Amino acid sequence: MTQRSAAKRATSHPDTKGIVRDMGVDDIDKIMEIEKISFVDSWSEKMFEEIIFSPISRGFIVEHDKELVGYTVFYAVDVEAHIMNLAVNPAKRKQGYGRQLLTHAIAFLKENNISECYLEVREQNRDAQMLYNDFGFEVIGRRKRYYAETGEDALVMQLLL
Repeated sequence: MTQRSAAKRATSHPDTKGIVRDMGVDDIDKIMEIEKISFVDSWSEKMFEEIIFSPISRGFIVEHDKELVGYTVFYAVDVEAHIMNLAVNPAKRKQGYGRQLLTHAIAFLKENNISECYLEVREQNRDAQMLYNDFGFEVIGRRKRYYAETGEDALVMQLLL
């Protein structure tokens, strides 16, 4: 999985008017805006750059009316993937953009012969848990005090593709 032109593989989803495409360097400023309002301990610009250029990582963004409204990043090695981050602008949540990103990412993983997908989610983030459950993710464990900034536990979820 190497850096691709951001215009490649753009797709729309029937439930929303968003377009999903590969994440590019030019998207990082808008991603950082969403990142900082979505997470207590936000990633740095450099971390997103590393995702974009890493051969084992991939990032997708969803746009609506040319506005970046959400993103997801994951890595894949052999048959296993790990979703590291998924966020949607709070003003655009509950409109199907997170679902659209996850649908696109899972389709990509299946196309690339990935058979297992994992993620961690905050124990108190019920909305995200419901989204992941809708896709068939199941809780397989707990990481105690995983989120250092709050001391909150993470639920480890798995999806067999």
